[in-house]
Amino acid sequence: MQRYSRFYSLANLKVSDDNRWISFNKIYKRNSDTTIVAKADQEQIVAGAFPGISQSFFLDNDRFLWYGKGKAQVINLRTQEKKDFEDVIKAEAITSLGYYIILHKDHLLEVYDGQDHLVTSIPNITQTFSNGRNLLYLISKSEEISSIWMLKSKTIKKIYTSEHLIKKLEVLPSQKNIAVTEQKKLSKKLKLVLLNTRSDQATSVNTGFVDADYIKVSEIKNGDTYFLDFEQRIPPISDNKPLIWYGSDTDLWLNKLGDQRHEYWSYNVKSQKVQRIDNPLAFMLPIDNERYFLSFDRKERNEYISSVSWFDIHLYDRSENLSTLIFPQSSTLVISPDGRFMLGFSEAKKRWVLYDTLLSEEMTINNSQVGQPTYSKDNKYAFFESDEGLYCLDLKTKKLERKTFLSDKKVIILDPDTYRIYGSLGADFKFQNIDTHRPVILKVWDKNKNETSFVEWYSDKIKTILSSTSNRVGDFKCNGRKDQFVSIEENFNKPQAIYTTVGSVKKKLYQSNIHDQDIKAAKQEILHYKNSFGASVKGVLYYPMNFDPSAKYPMVLSIYEVQSKNASMYLYPHFSEIGINVRSLIDNGYFVFLPDVIIDRRGPGLSILDCVHSGLDALKTHGNIDLDRVGLMGHSFGGFGTSFVATHSNRFAAYIAGASVTDLVKFYFSFSEERKLPNYPRFENGQFSMKVPFSENKMLYYDNSPISNVERVTAPILLWTGTKDTNVPYDHTAEFYTGLLRNRKKTVALFYKDQDHDLTTNSEESIDLHLRILDWWDYFLKGKKNVPWIEKEMKKDAL
Repeated sequence: MQRYSRFYSLANLKVSDDNRWISFNKIYKRNSDTTIVAKADQEQIVAGAFPGISQSFFLDNDRFLWYGKGKAQVINLRTQEKKDFEDVIKAEAITSLGYYIILHKDHLLEVYDGQDHLVTSIPNITQTFSNGRNLLYLISKSEEISSIWMLKSKTIKKIYTSEHLIKKLEVLPSQKNIAVTEQKKLSKKLKLVLLNTRSDQATSVNTGFVDADYIKVSEIKNGDTYFLDFEQRIPPISDNKPLIWYGSDTDLWLNKLGDQRHEYWSYNVKSQKVQRIDNPLAFMLPIDNERYFLSFDRKERNEYISSVSWFDIHLYDRSENLSTLIFPQSSTLVISPDGRFMLGFSEAKKRWVLYDTLLSEEMTINNSQVGQPTYSKDNKYAFFESDEGLYCLDLKTKKLERKTFLSDKKVIILDPDTYRIYGSLGADFKFQNIDTHRPVILKVWDKNKNETSFVEWYSDKIKTILSSTSNRVGDFKCNGRKDQFVSIEENFNKPQAIYTTVGSVKKKLYQSNIHDQDIKAAKQEILHYKNSFGASVKGVLYYPMNFDPSAKYPMVLSIYEVQSKNASMYLYPHFSEIGINVRSLIDNGYFVFLPDVIIDRRGPGLSILDCVHSGLDALKTHGNIDLDRVGLMGHSFGGFGTSFVATHSNRFAAYIAGASVTDLVKFYFSFSEERKLPNYPRFENGQFSMKVPFSENKMLYYDNSPISNVERVTAPILLWTGTKDTNVPYDHTAEFYTGLLRNRKKTVALFYKDQDHDLTTNSEESIDLHLRILDWWDYFLKGKKNVPWIEKEMKKDAL
């Protein structure tokens, strides 16, 4: 246990504007996370370690501001001089002004300059709002008066006063106006006031006070017009009356999320004209057009056949008061910057569809390979990520072409400009674009070599900025000039490290887990083989630590979907929340094999069985693996696969299945307490990928259910679950245990009280499971005896 506590991972990488410093978090499983600040030009030179930080900022002159747990501090990273603040509830940097603020628990706000001198202080501050660069707005409340203060160009002044409660400030994207939400006294009614950022003039939008909980303000045409959404939340019913469910109910989310009511208005800044927008559908969204809006009704035609919501999306013409269906049953929508073009993914066609609002025309993108789209900022092109390069759609000619560069690689556009307009119930509607008149960073993955690189794309030319590496690149940052890059990288036998790359020179700045020298000896092999249908499959084989080529070793298989994509992740020992830890197994003298799983028309259970057996067949000639001493394990979907294989295979000496679905028919017709929705979408179009409802192919469900053949289990199986699991209820484990009990099969079931689908991180339960799993494999694969909790079941006279 003490050994495990020394390991940590790296995350939350930041780089100072002058590229002299980096910060990152050391994340331990047991201990508090610590923020580290280190030099960006020398290896392992740490300027400070700060535990329990909530937020941090780099300041000018080599200074660093952090706050957390009621404290804040400014530290000079060169001289180590410190300025401490107590009783703090917020700290923030206003970078372009060289200022920072400290908000104390007594609501006194202090503003400090670049020499840590107090510029001003303001009492009774209740909230602060900033764009993080050059604007800071404050809300103060004194007696019955609320005020707004502004810090701009190194001056601070009061710009607005109201007798109503100021609930919220929002600096709108164009920065022409600030949206101020006011709440009427002794009421929940809200109204909107716009503050001009240049003149500080306040304009009360003439909607009056409206019954609402929130006001969402969206800009149209760069702030010439505003779209106002007054949203009222109606919580779920919580009384003692019976909850009534109807067979025609198309909005079961109400049981968890409650209902929403919306009142929509438009406001023209120049004319100050406000107009209510009436729409027969419940939801309306702006697309940067004063005439056209998106509208949909989440209750419309909802049959819950998907784990996410599919909406019938309409284009509402405000002038004609007419709604036209443009995207039937879609959950994903990407809009061009000017709002003219929309790309929606059609669930029926399984293709992207382009809709032109100007011409009222649509076009199906007849290429199944294209993925996430992003527009050019000038509205001329749409670019599609894919596994075979970058595709470009000319929005004028409607011609789709694949770029000649990187045509055999997976390409991802890094950090596009994204503005999400709707993201509830699994749907994703957004504006997304890149400026092609400036260099764009692309992440490139060579799936054949499992190598990653980063390139700069500009004027259809490619410049490599991070050379192809077999390492997993977990984080990647570049400075404003895009001439210096910082990355966090790791591999299965290399702990995470932070690197800086300038030109062709790559230098290591920080190495994590220096104490882990043993991992350098770790060995991995990626196998390529085919299943019985001829589909290409990969599997990752890890060798035992201190591998002896003349010895034979037992092997543990662990299954869960496609795992080869994680082959370059660093292996470190920890008490896993799901009971599976490759490092602890190879440290204890096991081969570990992670075969990929591909689901086909046979259904998930039979597909997994085939992939597992094909993987074992690929290892038949491996002279160091004892195929008579092989175990299979999995959690959740992997637990389902393990339970199914146990009912159809005689090639394993023992099994471990955690939090697993064992009865597909029962689960198909069950109701998720976690999501307050039926579970059948998870089978028809979700993880289990059955593709058809139970009513259309009942035998497919029966044939892929572990419980259907529980009497055919031939090797001991360890089952485990959490009794508070709302993802896969524990009664699936209890049912499978009961089937094993009835058929006199060797089994042990662990029910962890008050635990969820994953056990609590580093809890007593996760430690207990970890140790029992090692016991289980040692007992059945290594012949270890004198394990009382196992032998109680395995002795001949056991009940």
